[in-house]
Amino acid sequence: MAQKSELLEKKLKRILIDENLTGAVWSTVDNEIITTGALGLKNSNSKKLINSKNSVQVGSLAKVLIATGMLRLSSQGKIDIDSPVNKVLPNIVFDNPWKNTNPVTIRDLLNHTSGLEDARFWQVFSTKPTYNSPLEKIFLKDPSVLKIRTKPGSRFSYSNMGYSMLGLIIEKITHESYEDYLNTNLLKPLGMNNSTFKFVSQKGRNADENLIMGHFDDGTTQENIPMYLRPAGQFTTTANDMALFAKFLMSDGTINGESFVKTELLKQMGRPVSIESNKEGLNSGYQFGLSYRDRYGVVGYFHRGNTVGFRAIFYLFPEEKKAFFISFNTDSETANYQKFNEVFIEHLGIEKKLKTTSNISLDSDIDVYEGFYRLNPVRFEKFAYLDLLFNSIQVNKIDNELIVKSIQNNSYALLPVSENLFRKQDRVRVSHVLYEQNNKQLISDGLVTYEKVSVLYLVLMWLNLILGLLGVIIILIRGFYFLIKKQLFSGKQALTVPFISMMLLFLPLPFLMNQSFLSLGDLTFENILLALVTGVLPIAIIFGFIKAVRNKAYVIDTLSILFTLQWIIVLICWNIIPFRLWA
Repeated sequence: MAQKSELLEKKLKRILIDENLTGAVWSTVDNEIITTGALGLKNSNSKKLINSKNSVQVGSLAKVLIATGMLRLSSQGKIDIDSPVNKVLPNIVFDNPWKNTNPVTIRDLLNHTSGLEDARFWQVFSTKPTYNSPLEKIFLKDPSVLKIRTKPGSRFSYSNMGYSMLGLIIEKITHESYEDYLNTNLLKPLGMNNSTFKFVSQKGRNADENLIMGHFDDGTTQENIPMYLRPAGQFTTTANDMALFAKFLMSDGTINGESFVKTELLKQMGRPVSIESNKEGLNSGYQFGLSYRDRYGVVGYFHRGNTVGFRAIFYLFPEEKKAFFISFNTDSETANYQKFNEVFIEHLGIEKKLKTTSNISLDSDIDVYEGFYRLNPVRFEKFAYLDLLFNSIQVNKIDNELIVKSIQNNSYALLPVSENLFRKQDRVRVSHVLYEQNNKQLISDGLVTYEKVSVLYLVLMWLNLILGLLGVIIILIRGFYFLIKKQLFSGKQALTVPFISMMLLFLPLPFLMNQSFLSLGDLTFENILLALVTGVLPIAIIFGFIKAVRNKAYVIDTLSILFTLQWIIVLICWNIIPFRLWA
Protein backbone atom coordinates (compact mmCIF):
# COMPACT_ATOMS: atom_id res chain seq x y z
CA MET A 1 0.00 0.00 0.00
CA ALA A 2 2.82 2.42 0.91
CA GLN A 3 4.60 1.68 -2.36
CA LYS A 4 1.38 2.32 -4.28
CA SER A 5 0.90 5.68 -2.52
CA GLU A 6 4.48 6.67 -3.27
CA LEU A 7 3.94 5.90 -6.96
CA LEU A 8 0.75 8.01 -6.96
CA GLU A 9 2.58 10.93 -5.34
CA LYS A 10 5.40 10.66 -7.84
CA LYS A 11 2.99 10.84 -10.80
CA LEU A 12 1.02 13.72 -9.30
CA LYS A 13 4.20 15.67 -8.59
CA ARG A 14 5.32 15.27 -12.18
CA ILE A 15 2.01 16.64 -13.51
CA LEU A 16 1.98 19.52 -11.03
CA ILE A 17 5.38 20.59 -12.30
CA ASP A 18 4.49 20.08 -15.96
CA GLU A 19 1.26 22.08 -15.62
CA ASN A 20 2.93 24.81 -13.54
CA LEU A 21 0.57 24.41 -10.57
CA THR A 22 1.47 25.67 -7.10
CA GLY A 23 0.13 22.79 -5.05
CA ALA A 24 -2.69 20.37 -4.30
CA VAL A 25 -4.33 18.32 -1.57
CA TRP A 26 -6.19 15.10 -2.31
CA SER A 27 -7.94 12.11 -0.85
CA THR A 28 -9.05 8.72 -2.07
CA VAL A 29 -11.63 6.24 -0.88
CA ASP A 30 -11.03 2.59 -1.63
CA ASN A 31 -13.54 0.24 -0.02
CA GLU A 32 -13.85 2.24 3.22
CA ILE A 33 -10.12 3.03 3.38
CA ILE A 34 -9.35 6.76 3.24
CA THR A 35 -5.94 8.00 2.13
CA THR A 36 -4.95 11.67 1.99
CA GLY A 37 -1.95 13.49 0.58
CA ALA A 38 -0.53 16.89 -0.38
CA LEU A 39 2.16 18.35 -2.61
CA GLY A 40 3.53 21.79 -3.35
CA LEU A 41 3.38 25.17 -1.68
CA LYS A 42 0.78 26.54 0.68
CA ASN A 43 1.80 30.04 -0.34
CA SER A 44 4.28 30.88 -3.11
CA ASN A 45 5.42 33.98 -1.22
CA SER A 46 6.17 32.32 2.12
CA LYS A 47 7.33 29.05 0.49
CA LYS A 48 5.52 27.06 3.19
CA LEU A 49 4.65 23.52 2.16
CA ILE A 50 1.09 22.22 2.01
CA ASN A 51 0.06 19.38 4.28
CA SER A 52 -2.94 17.13 3.82
CA LYS A 53 -4.80 18.68 6.77
CA ASN A 54 -4.79 22.16 5.27
CA SER A 55 -8.12 23.68 4.29
CA VAL A 56 -8.98 24.49 0.67
CA GLN A 57 -11.65 26.24 -1.38
CA VAL A 58 -13.63 24.04 -3.76
CA GLY A 59 -15.91 26.45 -5.64
CA SER A 60 -18.86 24.74 -7.29
CA LEU A 61 -18.37 21.50 -5.38
CA ALA A 62 -20.45 23.38 -2.81
CA LYS A 63 -23.42 22.48 -5.02
CA VAL A 64 -23.07 18.79 -4.20
CA LEU A 65 -23.28 19.69 -0.50
CA ILE A 66 -26.21 22.07 -1.05
CA ALA A 67 -28.07 19.37 -2.98
CA THR A 68 -27.42 16.83 -0.21
CA GLY A 69 -28.71 19.33 2.34
CA MET A 70 -31.90 19.75 0.31
CA LEU A 71 -32.34 15.96 0.12
CA ARG A 72 -31.92 15.83 3.90
CA LEU A 73 -34.71 18.41 4.32
CA SER A 74 -36.87 16.40 1.92
CA SER A 75 -36.16 13.19 3.84
CA GLN A 76 -37.31 14.95 7.01
CA GLY A 77 -40.52 16.05 5.34
CA LYS A 78 -39.61 19.71 5.73
CA ILE A 79 -39.71 20.42 2.03
CA ASP A 80 -41.31 19.02 -1.13
CA ILE A 81 -38.71 19.21 -3.90
CA ASP A 82 -41.49 19.15 -6.50
CA SER A 83 -43.09 22.25 -4.99
CA PRO A 84 -43.09 25.47 -7.08
CA VAL A 85 -40.40 27.87 -5.91
CA ASN A 86 -42.85 30.76 -5.55
CA LYS A 87 -44.69 28.89 -2.79
CA VAL A 88 -41.57 29.18 -0.66
CA LEU A 89 -40.26 32.46 -2.10
CA PRO A 90 -43.29 34.63 -2.96
CA ASN A 91 -41.04 37.66 -3.55
CA ILE A 92 -39.27 35.86 -6.40
CA VAL A 93 -41.36 36.44 -9.53
CA PHE A 94 -40.08 34.56 -12.56
CA ASP A 95 -40.63 35.84 -16.09
CA ASN A 96 -41.87 32.39 -17.09
CA PRO A 97 -43.94 32.02 -20.29
CA TRP A 98 -44.85 28.48 -19.16
CA LYS A 99 -45.87 29.41 -15.60
CA ASN A 100 -49.43 28.08 -15.93
CA THR A 101 -48.35 24.58 -16.95
CA ASN A 102 -44.70 24.38 -15.90
CA PRO A 103 -43.82 26.53 -12.90
CA VAL A 104 -40.20 26.50 -11.76
CA THR A 105 -39.86 23.89 -9.01
CA ILE A 106 -37.21 23.21 -6.38
CA ARG A 107 -36.31 20.07 -8.34
CA ASP A 108 -35.62 22.28 -11.37
CA LEU A 109 -33.18 24.37 -9.34
CA LEU A 110 -31.46 21.23 -8.06
CA ASN A 111 -31.14 19.80 -11.57
CA HIS A 112 -30.26 23.01 -13.45
CA THR A 113 -33.47 22.66 -15.47
CA SER A 114 -35.18 25.87 -14.33
CA GLY A 115 -34.42 27.77 -17.54
CA LEU A 116 -32.45 30.43 -15.64
CA GLU A 117 -29.18 31.55 -17.17
CA ASP A 118 -25.95 30.88 -15.29
CA ALA A 119 -25.03 34.30 -13.88
CA ARG A 120 -24.45 37.94 -14.73
CA PHE A 121 -21.10 39.71 -14.61
CA TRP A 122 -22.10 41.79 -11.56
CA GLN A 123 -23.07 38.65 -9.64
CA VAL A 124 -19.67 37.01 -10.16
CA PHE A 125 -17.04 39.72 -10.66
CA SER A 126 -17.70 42.17 -7.87
CA THR A 127 -15.96 43.48 -4.79
CA LYS A 128 -19.22 44.85 -3.38
CA PRO A 129 -20.69 41.80 -1.57
CA THR A 130 -19.96 41.17 2.09
CA TYR A 131 -19.80 37.80 3.81
CA ASN A 132 -23.48 38.18 4.80
CA SER A 133 -25.01 40.06 1.86
CA PRO A 134 -28.74 39.18 1.67
CA LEU A 135 -29.29 36.44 -0.88
CA GLU A 136 -32.52 38.05 -2.11
CA LYS A 137 -30.41 40.93 -3.46
CA ILE A 138 -29.07 38.59 -6.15
CA PHE A 139 -32.53 38.41 -7.71
CA LEU A 140 -34.31 41.62 -6.70
CA LYS A 141 -31.53 44.07 -7.67
CA ASP A 142 -32.19 43.35 -11.35
CA PRO A 143 -35.43 41.40 -12.00
CA SER A 144 -34.32 40.62 -15.58
CA VAL A 145 -32.15 37.83 -14.13
CA LEU A 146 -35.38 35.90 -13.43
CA LYS A 147 -36.19 35.39 -17.11
CA ILE A 148 -36.96 31.73 -17.89
CA ARG A 149 -35.63 30.84 -21.35
CA THR A 150 -36.72 27.23 -21.79
CA LYS A 151 -39.68 25.32 -20.43
CA PRO A 152 -38.84 24.36 -16.83
CA GLY A 153 -37.90 20.72 -16.48
CA SER A 154 -37.14 20.26 -20.18
CA ARG A 155 -33.43 20.97 -20.69
CA PHE A 156 -30.26 21.25 -18.63
CA SER A 157 -28.49 24.60 -18.39
CA TYR A 158 -25.97 25.11 -15.60
CA SER A 159 -27.06 27.93 -13.30
CA ASN A 160 -25.17 29.38 -10.36
CA MET A 161 -28.20 31.57 -9.76
CA GLY A 162 -30.38 28.49 -9.37
CA TYR A 163 -28.22 27.02 -6.61
CA SER A 164 -27.98 30.38 -4.88
CA MET A 165 -31.77 30.39 -4.82
CA LEU A 166 -31.64 27.01 -3.06
CA GLY A 167 -29.62 28.66 -0.30
CA LEU A 168 -32.36 31.27 0.01
CA ILE A 169 -35.00 28.52 0.18
CA ILE A 170 -33.12 26.84 3.04
CA GLU A 171 -33.12 30.16 4.88
CA LYS A 172 -36.86 30.67 4.40
CA ILE A 173 -37.66 27.16 5.62
CA THR A 174 -35.27 27.03 8.59
CA HIS A 175 -35.37 30.72 9.61
CA GLU A 176 -31.59 30.92 9.91
CA SER A 177 -28.71 31.49 7.55
CA TYR A 178 -28.15 28.57 5.22
CA GLU A 179 -24.51 28.47 6.39
CA ASP A 180 -25.41 28.02 10.05
CA TYR A 181 -28.15 25.51 9.31
CA LEU A 182 -26.04 23.29 7.05
CA ASN A 183 -22.97 23.49 9.27
CA THR A 184 -25.03 22.13 12.17
CA ASN A 185 -27.48 19.83 10.41
CA LEU A 186 -25.41 18.46 7.54
CA LEU A 187 -21.68 18.76 8.13
CA LYS A 188 -21.68 17.87 11.81
CA PRO A 189 -23.70 14.61 11.41
CA LEU A 190 -21.43 13.64 8.51
CA GLY A 191 -18.35 14.14 10.68
CA MET A 192 -17.05 16.93 8.45
CA ASN A 193 -15.78 18.88 11.43
CA ASN A 194 -13.10 20.77 9.51
CA SER A 195 -15.45 22.13 6.86
CA THR A 196 -17.72 25.15 6.78
CA PHE A 197 -20.18 26.97 4.52
CA LYS A 198 -19.28 30.24 6.23
CA PHE A 199 -16.94 32.70 4.60
CA VAL A 200 -13.30 32.30 5.57
CA SER A 201 -10.22 33.82 4.02
CA GLN A 202 -6.46 33.81 4.37
CA LYS A 203 -6.46 37.41 5.60
CA GLY A 204 -8.65 39.84 7.50
CA ARG A 205 -11.32 39.37 10.16
CA ASN A 206 -12.39 35.98 8.77
CA ALA A 207 -8.86 34.64 8.48
CA ASP A 208 -8.13 30.93 8.92
CA GLU A 209 -4.41 30.18 9.14
CA ASN A 210 -5.09 26.61 8.04
CA LEU A 211 -6.49 27.78 4.66
CA ILE A 212 -3.92 27.61 1.88
CA MET A 213 -3.48 30.61 -0.42
CA GLY A 214 -4.98 30.78 -3.91
CA HIS A 215 -2.84 31.52 -6.96
CA PHE A 216 -3.07 32.46 -10.64
CA ASP A 217 -1.08 31.31 -13.67
CA ASP A 218 1.65 33.88 -13.13
CA GLY A 219 2.18 32.80 -9.51
CA THR A 220 0.49 35.83 -7.95
CA THR A 221 -1.52 35.13 -4.83
CA GLN A 222 -5.20 35.83 -4.23
CA GLU A 223 -7.02 35.61 -0.94
CA ASN A 224 -10.62 34.45 -0.82
CA ILE A 225 -13.21 37.24 -1.10
CA PRO A 226 -16.99 37.30 -0.45
CA MET A 227 -19.36 36.57 -3.32
CA TYR A 228 -23.00 37.28 -4.12
CA LEU A 229 -23.65 33.72 -5.32
CA ARG A 230 -22.11 32.13 -2.24
CA PRO A 231 -24.42 29.06 -1.96
CA ALA A 232 -23.22 28.11 -5.46
CA GLY A 233 -19.51 28.28 -4.72
CA GLN A 234 -18.54 29.11 -1.13
CA PHE A 235 -17.28 26.11 0.79
CA THR A 236 -14.10 25.46 2.75
CA THR A 237 -13.07 21.90 3.48
CA THR A 238 -10.24 19.40 3.84
CA ALA A 239 -9.23 16.34 1.88
CA ASN A 240 -10.28 13.99 4.68
CA ASP A 241 -13.70 15.64 5.07
CA MET A 242 -14.39 15.27 1.36
CA ALA A 243 -13.50 11.59 1.61
CA LEU A 244 -16.01 11.22 4.45
CA PHE A 245 -18.60 12.94 2.27
CA ALA A 246 -17.82 10.62 -0.63
CA LYS A 247 -18.29 7.59 1.62
CA PHE A 248 -21.70 8.85 2.68
CA LEU A 249 -22.82 9.49 -0.91
CA MET A 250 -21.91 5.89 -1.78
CA SER A 251 -23.78 4.52 1.26
CA ASP A 252 -27.44 3.70 1.85
CA GLY A 253 -28.00 7.13 3.39
CA THR A 254 -27.92 6.07 7.04
CA ILE A 255 -25.74 7.42 9.85
CA ASN A 256 -25.28 5.23 12.93
CA GLY A 257 -28.08 2.98 11.76
CA GLU A 258 -30.61 5.81 11.32
CA SER A 259 -31.84 7.19 8.01
CA PHE A 260 -30.29 10.57 7.23
CA VAL A 261 -31.14 10.87 3.54
CA LYS A 262 -33.66 8.47 2.05
CA THR A 263 -31.89 5.77 0.07
CA GLU A 264 -34.07 6.30 -3.00
CA LEU A 265 -33.15 10.00 -3.08
CA LEU A 266 -29.45 9.40 -2.54
CA LYS A 267 -29.36 6.83 -5.33
CA GLN A 268 -30.84 9.36 -7.76
CA MET A 269 -27.83 11.67 -7.54
CA GLY A 270 -26.23 11.82 -10.97
CA ARG A 271 -28.99 9.65 -12.49
CA PRO A 272 -31.40 11.98 -14.36
CA VAL A 273 -34.72 10.70 -15.66
CA SER A 274 -36.98 13.67 -16.33
CA ILE A 275 -35.67 16.02 -19.04
CA GLU A 276 -36.40 15.73 -22.76
CA SER A 277 -33.25 13.79 -23.60
CA ASN A 278 -33.95 11.26 -20.81
CA LYS A 279 -37.49 10.70 -22.04
CA GLU A 280 -36.01 9.98 -25.48
CA GLY A 281 -33.85 7.20 -24.01
CA LEU A 282 -30.62 8.90 -22.88
CA ASN A 283 -29.47 7.93 -19.37
CA SER A 284 -26.78 10.58 -18.90
CA GLY A 285 -26.94 14.12 -17.55
CA TYR A 286 -27.15 15.81 -14.16
CA GLN A 287 -29.31 15.26 -11.10
CA PHE A 288 -29.19 16.43 -7.49
CA GLY A 289 -25.67 17.86 -7.61
CA LEU A 290 -23.81 15.22 -9.62
CA SER A 291 -23.19 14.55 -13.31
CA TYR A 292 -23.09 11.13 -14.93
CA ARG A 293 -19.52 10.87 -16.23
CA ASP A 294 -18.26 8.60 -19.01
CA ARG A 295 -14.55 9.23 -19.55
CA TYR A 296 -11.23 7.33 -19.76
CA GLY A 297 -13.09 4.06 -20.35
CA VAL A 298 -14.87 4.15 -16.96
CA VAL A 299 -18.27 5.36 -15.76
CA GLY A 300 -18.76 7.39 -12.59
CA TYR A 301 -20.32 10.51 -11.10
CA PHE A 302 -18.62 13.83 -11.05
CA HIS A 303 -18.52 17.51 -10.21
CA ARG A 304 -15.79 20.07 -10.70
CA GLY A 305 -15.36 23.43 -9.06
CA ASN A 306 -13.40 26.59 -9.47
CA THR A 307 -13.24 29.84 -7.58
CA VAL A 308 -10.75 32.68 -7.33
CA GLY A 309 -7.35 31.00 -6.98
CA PHE A 310 -8.60 27.39 -6.79
CA ARG A 311 -9.76 24.42 -8.88
CA ALA A 312 -11.23 21.16 -7.55
CA ILE A 313 -12.41 17.76 -8.82
CA PHE A 314 -14.70 15.23 -7.13
CA TYR A 315 -15.26 11.77 -8.63
CA LEU A 316 -17.40 8.89 -7.34
CA PHE A 317 -17.58 5.25 -8.45
CA PRO A 318 -20.41 3.84 -6.29
CA GLU A 319 -20.36 0.37 -7.87
CA GLU A 320 -16.70 -0.06 -6.91
CA LYS A 321 -17.06 1.91 -3.62
CA LYS A 322 -14.18 4.13 -4.71
CA ALA A 323 -13.76 7.87 -5.03
CA PHE A 324 -11.23 10.65 -5.21
CA PHE A 325 -11.05 14.36 -4.51
CA ILE A 326 -8.36 16.88 -5.37
CA SER A 327 -8.13 20.63 -4.90
CA PHE A 328 -5.46 22.81 -6.51
CA ASN A 329 -4.50 26.22 -5.17
CA THR A 330 -3.95 27.50 -8.72
CA ASP A 331 -6.76 28.78 -10.91
CA SER A 332 -5.02 28.23 -14.23
CA GLU A 333 -6.42 28.88 -17.69
CA THR A 334 -3.75 26.77 -19.39
CA ALA A 335 -3.26 23.70 -17.17
CA ASN A 336 -4.68 20.34 -18.21
CA TYR A 337 -6.42 19.23 -15.01
CA GLN A 338 -7.81 16.15 -16.77
CA LYS A 339 -4.43 14.45 -16.46
CA PHE A 340 -4.98 14.06 -12.72
CA ASN A 341 -8.27 12.22 -13.28
CA GLU A 342 -6.55 9.56 -15.35
CA VAL A 343 -3.86 9.07 -12.72
CA PHE A 344 -6.37 8.60 -9.89
CA ILE A 345 -8.55 6.24 -11.93
CA GLU A 346 -5.50 4.10 -12.68
CA HIS A 347 -4.37 4.27 -9.05
CA LEU A 348 -7.76 3.12 -7.74
CA GLY A 349 -7.92 0.33 -10.28
CA ILE A 350 -11.34 1.30 -11.64
CA GLU A 351 -12.42 -1.42 -14.02
CA LYS A 352 -12.59 -0.38 -17.66
CA LYS A 353 -16.01 -0.94 -19.20
CA LEU A 354 -16.65 -2.67 -22.49
CA LYS A 355 -17.91 -0.24 -25.10
CA THR A 356 -21.56 -0.50 -26.05
CA THR A 357 -21.67 -1.72 -29.63
CA SER A 358 -24.33 -2.24 -32.23
CA ASN A 359 -24.31 -3.54 -35.76
CA ILE A 360 -27.29 -1.46 -36.85
CA SER A 361 -27.08 0.95 -39.75
CA LEU A 362 -28.04 4.58 -39.62
CA ASP A 363 -31.79 5.06 -39.95
CA SER A 364 -33.04 5.84 -43.44
CA ASP A 365 -34.56 9.06 -42.10
CA ILE A 366 -31.27 10.27 -40.60
CA ASP A 367 -30.84 12.78 -43.44
CA VAL A 368 -33.26 15.13 -41.72
CA TYR A 369 -30.74 15.50 -38.86
CA GLU A 370 -27.90 16.58 -41.12
CA GLY A 371 -27.19 20.30 -41.02
CA PHE A 372 -26.27 23.06 -38.59
CA TYR A 373 -27.24 23.35 -34.93
CA ARG A 374 -27.09 26.14 -32.34
CA LEU A 375 -26.89 25.88 -28.57
CA ASN A 376 -30.29 26.19 -26.93
CA PRO A 377 -30.15 27.22 -24.16
CA VAL A 378 -26.80 28.95 -23.75
CA ARG A 379 -25.27 29.40 -20.29
CA PHE A 380 -24.67 33.14 -20.52
CA GLU A 381 -27.12 35.31 -22.44
CA LYS A 382 -24.50 38.07 -22.71
CA PHE A 383 -22.51 35.77 -25.00
CA ALA A 384 -25.41 34.23 -26.93
CA TYR A 385 -24.33 36.03 -30.12
CA LEU A 386 -20.80 34.64 -29.87
CA ASP A 387 -22.16 31.18 -29.07
CA LEU A 388 -24.27 31.29 -32.21
CA LEU A 389 -21.29 32.13 -34.41
CA PHE A 390 -18.56 30.10 -32.77
CA ASN A 391 -20.23 27.30 -30.79
CA SER A 392 -22.70 26.08 -33.37
CA ILE A 393 -22.02 22.64 -34.81
CA GLN A 394 -22.45 20.89 -38.13
CA VAL A 395 -23.71 17.30 -38.33
CA ASN A 396 -23.02 15.19 -41.43
CA LYS A 397 -23.51 11.54 -42.29
CA ILE A 398 -20.36 9.79 -43.49
CA ASP A 399 -20.61 6.04 -44.09
CA ASN A 400 -22.32 4.68 -40.97
CA GLU A 401 -21.39 7.51 -38.63
CA LEU A 402 -22.51 11.02 -37.82
CA ILE A 403 -19.60 13.45 -37.86
CA VAL A 404 -19.92 16.49 -35.61
CA LYS A 405 -17.79 19.51 -36.50
CA SER A 406 -17.36 22.85 -34.76
CA ILE A 407 -15.10 25.86 -35.04
CA GLN A 408 -13.69 25.67 -31.52
CA ASN A 409 -13.43 21.93 -30.88
CA ASN A 410 -12.11 18.88 -32.67
CA SER A 411 -14.50 16.92 -34.84
CA TYR A 412 -15.83 13.65 -33.47
CA ALA A 413 -17.90 10.70 -34.64
CA LEU A 414 -21.21 9.45 -33.25
CA LEU A 415 -21.78 5.73 -33.71
CA PRO A 416 -25.36 4.40 -33.94
CA VAL A 417 -26.49 2.22 -31.05
CA SER A 418 -30.23 2.23 -31.69
CA GLU A 419 -32.69 4.19 -33.78
CA ASN A 420 -32.03 7.54 -32.08
CA LEU A 421 -29.24 6.79 -29.58
CA PHE A 422 -25.55 7.22 -30.34
CA ARG A 423 -22.19 6.69 -28.68
CA LYS A 424 -19.36 9.18 -29.05
CA GLN A 425 -16.30 7.35 -30.31
CA ASP A 426 -14.32 7.70 -27.05
CA ARG A 427 -17.19 6.80 -24.69
CA VAL A 428 -18.27 3.38 -23.45
CA ARG A 429 -22.00 4.01 -23.07
CA VAL A 430 -24.68 5.79 -25.09
CA SER A 431 -23.76 9.48 -25.00
CA HIS A 432 -26.09 11.33 -27.39
CA VAL A 433 -29.70 11.30 -28.46
CA LEU A 434 -31.37 12.71 -31.56
CA TYR A 435 -35.02 13.69 -31.30
CA GLU A 436 -37.67 16.10 -32.51
CA GLN A 437 -39.54 18.70 -30.49
CA ASN A 438 -42.08 21.09 -31.97
CA ASN A 439 -41.02 20.10 -35.48
CA LYS A 440 -37.38 20.93 -34.75
CA GLN A 441 -34.50 18.48 -34.76
CA LEU A 442 -32.34 18.40 -31.63
CA ILE A 443 -29.19 16.65 -30.50
CA SER A 444 -28.24 16.37 -26.82
CA ASP A 445 -25.78 14.68 -24.48
CA GLY A 446 -27.95 15.51 -21.47
CA LEU A 447 -25.82 18.50 -20.48
CA VAL A 448 -25.75 20.42 -23.76
CA THR A 449 -28.64 20.63 -26.22
CA TYR A 450 -28.34 21.79 -29.81
CA GLU A 451 -31.31 22.85 -31.91
CA LYS A 452 -31.25 22.72 -35.71
CA VAL A 453 -30.96 26.10 -37.34
CA SER A 454 -31.42 27.29 -40.91
CA VAL A 455 -28.24 27.33 -42.96
CA LEU A 456 -29.44 30.57 -44.52
CA TYR A 457 -29.78 32.17 -41.08
CA LEU A 458 -26.22 31.21 -40.10
CA VAL A 459 -24.86 32.37 -43.47
CA LEU A 460 -26.58 35.73 -43.08
CA MET A 461 -25.24 36.12 -39.53
CA TRP A 462 -21.70 35.34 -40.68
CA LEU A 463 -22.10 37.65 -43.68
CA ASN A 464 -23.30 40.37 -41.30
CA LEU A 465 -20.17 39.87 -39.16
CA ILE A 466 -17.74 39.77 -42.08
CA LEU A 467 -19.20 42.85 -43.76
CA GLY A 468 -19.27 44.65 -40.41
CA LEU A 469 -15.61 43.92 -39.73
CA LEU A 470 -14.75 44.91 -43.30
CA GLY A 471 -16.58 48.18 -42.80
CA VAL A 472 -14.72 48.88 -39.56
CA ILE A 473 -11.34 48.14 -41.17
CA ILE A 474 -12.06 50.41 -44.15
CA ILE A 475 -13.22 53.26 -41.88
CA LEU A 476 -10.05 52.99 -39.81
CA ILE A 477 -7.73 52.80 -42.84
CA ARG A 478 -9.49 55.61 -44.69
CA GLY A 479 -9.71 57.67 -41.52
CA PHE A 480 -5.97 57.47 -40.94
CA TYR A 481 -5.41 58.27 -44.60
CA PHE A 482 -7.51 61.44 -44.40
CA LEU A 483 -5.86 62.34 -41.09
CA ILE A 484 -2.39 62.14 -42.65
CA LYS A 485 -3.63 64.13 -45.66
CA LYS A 486 -5.13 66.69 -43.26
CA GLN A 487 -8.55 66.16 -44.84
CA LEU A 488 -10.28 64.40 -41.93
CA PHE A 489 -11.77 67.55 -40.46
CA SER A 490 -12.97 69.13 -43.67
CA GLY A 491 -16.63 70.02 -43.44
CA LYS A 492 -17.82 67.51 -46.03
CA GLN A 493 -15.89 64.47 -44.74
CA ALA A 494 -18.39 61.68 -43.92
CA LEU A 495 -15.89 59.47 -42.08
CA THR A 496 -14.84 62.03 -39.46
CA VAL A 497 -17.38 61.21 -36.74
CA PRO A 498 -17.42 57.40 -37.37
CA PHE A 499 -13.61 57.33 -37.32
CA ILE A 500 -13.37 59.35 -34.09
CA SER A 501 -16.03 57.16 -32.41
CA MET A 502 -14.06 54.04 -33.33
CA MET A 503 -10.85 55.51 -31.99
CA LEU A 504 -12.69 56.27 -28.76
CA LEU A 505 -13.30 52.52 -28.38
CA PHE A 506 -9.60 52.19 -27.52
CA LEU A 507 -9.87 54.80 -24.76
CA PRO A 508 -11.10 52.42 -22.00
CA LEU A 509 -8.46 49.77 -22.72
CA PRO A 510 -5.60 51.12 -20.57
CA PHE A 511 -8.02 51.73 -17.71
CA LEU A 512 -9.54 48.24 -18.03
CA MET A 513 -6.08 46.65 -18.11
CA ASN A 514 -5.33 48.26 -14.75
CA GLN A 515 -8.70 47.31 -13.29
CA SER A 516 -8.89 44.07 -11.33
CA PHE A 517 -11.03 41.46 -13.03
CA LEU A 518 -12.67 40.99 -9.64
CA SER A 519 -14.51 44.30 -10.17
CA LEU A 520 -15.52 43.79 -13.81
CA GLY A 521 -19.18 43.75 -12.82
CA ASP A 522 -19.07 46.82 -10.58
CA LEU A 523 -20.13 50.37 -11.40
CA THR A 524 -16.62 51.73 -11.93
CA PHE A 525 -15.18 54.57 -13.97
CA GLU A 526 -13.68 52.05 -16.38
CA ASN A 527 -16.97 50.23 -16.96
CA ILE A 528 -18.94 53.46 -17.34
CA LEU A 529 -16.41 54.68 -19.91
CA LEU A 530 -16.73 51.38 -21.82
CA ALA A 531 -20.53 51.67 -21.89
CA LEU A 532 -20.35 55.31 -23.04
CA VAL A 533 -17.97 54.77 -25.96
CA THR A 534 -19.89 51.72 -27.18
CA GLY A 535 -23.20 53.53 -26.71
CA VAL A 536 -22.05 56.54 -28.76
CA LEU A 537 -20.87 54.34 -31.65
CA PRO A 538 -24.32 53.70 -33.25
CA ILE A 539 -25.17 57.42 -33.15
CA ALA A 540 -21.84 58.28 -34.75
CA ILE A 541 -22.27 55.71 -37.54
CA ILE A 542 -25.81 56.91 -38.32
CA PHE A 543 -24.56 60.51 -38.39
CA GLY A 544 -21.78 59.51 -40.78
CA PHE A 545 -24.19 57.64 -43.07
CA ILE A 546 -26.55 60.62 -43.31
CA LYS A 547 -23.61 62.88 -44.11
CA ALA A 548 -22.27 60.44 -46.71
CA VAL A 549 -25.61 60.38 -48.54
CA ARG A 550 -26.07 64.17 -48.39
CA ASN A 551 -22.54 64.98 -49.53
CA LYS A 552 -22.36 62.16 -52.09
CA ALA A 553 -19.23 60.74 -50.49
CA TYR A 554 -16.96 58.22 -52.13
CA VAL A 555 -18.77 54.93 -52.74
CA ILE A 556 -16.19 53.05 -50.64
CA ASP A 557 -16.78 55.40 -47.69
CA THR A 558 -20.56 55.11 -47.93
CA LEU A 559 -20.40 51.33 -48.19
CA SER A 560 -17.99 51.04 -45.24
CA ILE A 561 -20.38 53.06 -43.07
CA LEU A 562 -23.35 51.02 -44.29
CA PHE A 563 -21.56 47.71 -43.65
CA THR A 564 -20.67 48.83 -40.13
CA LEU A 565 -24.18 50.10 -39.45
CA GLN A 566 -25.89 46.83 -40.37
CA TRP A 567 -23.55 44.96 -38.00
CA ILE A 568 -24.14 47.41 -35.17
CA ILE A 569 -27.90 47.02 -35.55
CA VAL A 570 -27.50 43.27 -35.02
CA LEU A 571 -25.25 43.84 -31.98
CA ILE A 572 -27.88 46.15 -30.49
CA CYS A 573 -30.56 43.49 -31.06
CA TRP A 574 -28.35 40.97 -29.21
CA ASN A 575 -27.90 43.41 -26.29
CA ILE A 576 -24.16 43.71 -26.84
CA ILE A 577 -24.17 47.42 -27.63
CA PRO A 578 -23.93 49.40 -25.42
CA PHE A 579 -21.58 47.04 -23.60
CA ARG A 580 -22.66 47.30 -19.97
CA LEU A 581 -21.43 44.94 -17.27
CA TRP A 582 -23.01 46.23 -14.07
CA ALA A 583 -26.60 45.75 -12.88
